[in-house]
Amino acid sequence: MSDGSPTGLSNEEAKEVHSAFMSGFLGFTGIAVIAHILIWMWRPWF
Repeated sequence: MSDGSPTGLSNEEAKEVHSAFMSGFLGFTGIAVIAHILIWMWRPWF
């Protein structure tokens, strides 16, 4: 059950959601960094 947590998730469910969130966040950040590097190589902004 919820073990009294405010989200209603068990500890294992919360770890699973956190893992999925972090994977998505790191993937998005990696793509954004690569895109910025490629655009900067094409047309530097400073």
